[in-house]
Amino acid sequence: MRKHSFFIPSGPPFNYVQTMKRSSTIYLDHASGTNLLPGVKDRISDWLESGMANPSSIHQEGRRSAADLDEARTGIAEVLGCKPSEILFTSGATEANNLVILGSAEALRDKGRHVITCATEHPSVLESHKALEKKGFQVTYLAVDKNGDVDPEEFRDSITDDTIMASFMWVNNESGLMHPIENLAQIARERGIRFHCDAVQAFGHIPIQMQNSGIDSLALSGHKLGAPAGIGVLYLRKGRTISRTSFGGSQEQNVRAGTPNHIGAISIAKAIKYHAAHLDVNTKKYVELLTHLQGQLKALPGIQINRDGHQYTPNILSCSFRQVDGEALFIRLDMSNIAVSNGAACSSGSQAPSHVLTALGFDENLAQASLRISMGIDTTKHEIDDFCRELEQIVTSIYREPK
Repeated sequence: MRKHSFFIPSGPPFNYVQTMKRSSTIYLDHASGTNLLPGVKDRISDWLESGMANPSSIHQEGRRSAADLDEARTGIAEVLGCKPSEILFTSGATEANNLVILGSAEALRDKGRHVITCATEHPSVLESHKALEKKGFQVTYLAVDKNGDVDPEEFRDSITDDTIMASFMWVNNESGLMHPIENLAQIARERGIRFHCDAVQAFGHIPIQMQNSGIDSLALSGHKLGAPAGIGVLYLRKGRTISRTSFGGSQEQNVRAGTPNHIGAISIAKAIKYHAAHLDVNTKKYVELLTHLQGQLKALPGIQINRDGHQYTPNILSCSFRQVDGEALFIRLDMSNIAVSNGAACSSGSQAPSHVLTALGFDENLAQASLRISMGIDTTKHEIDDFCRELEQIVTSIYREPK
């Protein structure tokens, strides 16, 4: 059980009455899940009006549903620069990561039992590799530098004759750090091993094209892009077989049995096409918001901005507070109707510090007093101003001067 240290705040008293009167939420947790895009809402409304049928059925209504799925698959393939047959629909990126990591390892078992990943990956990737270890595979978890980056040469040196696969995320979901994916994928291709990429936090912020990349598989998630939760995309390069982990029908190239999520598929296709078309304008907006945010955060006592000269996406900012009790910080943020996170949403409820921040060398207290601030396409400067004003009051009220 975590030990708590209690102290008397040295700053001005926190105004609980004023805080409890706030009714509007300042939502800055878009990396966990973001609002439905207007175009996605319209597409869902059209679908609700037209009714549905099982796309595997042979009657006219079934064929119409199948045509919708084909259209969604084709639209996504056009954006990613791949074939429609290489696009598979899943229940989300977690399932996509599970499917391809476990399925690829089983399919390649006779060629080797060694796989490589990184210590700061999403839990869906880390837990998949832990499952492989229980099946007799050897896993190398590459360490990261103080910024969370992977050394491509260390990756190259970790590949052995027994290595069959590597998996790295494109953008870290807690820090926003961009890994050198093209470089890592090229090394994997040169050494003849399969390369998977969790691109959940990258798409919509980085141009992604599959055709000339060394990436063999890639995962995307609907609710990070403005589509409903419960839909994901797995890109699987032609010729890269994976063993089945579910059984029943022959849907999704005989990889994932079960009736496809029709409404989810057309929704994520709409969202993917939107983000591809608006990449430049949205990136410009995020950069402006980030600059505005950082300018105000730097004045707060004890703050540490967790960016140090590497490439980051502009929509995610990680910061930490020294001499601040993390539990008090999050309680008061929540009381102020401010939605931010400490790390990955799938790890919420855990009192353990973020595994990402721990891998970066943060001690427990600093990791617990860390915020992930993530912006969406509807975030405004006014919202940033309100957040920074509330955060300043909270941090000042609980900050302890170092002894």
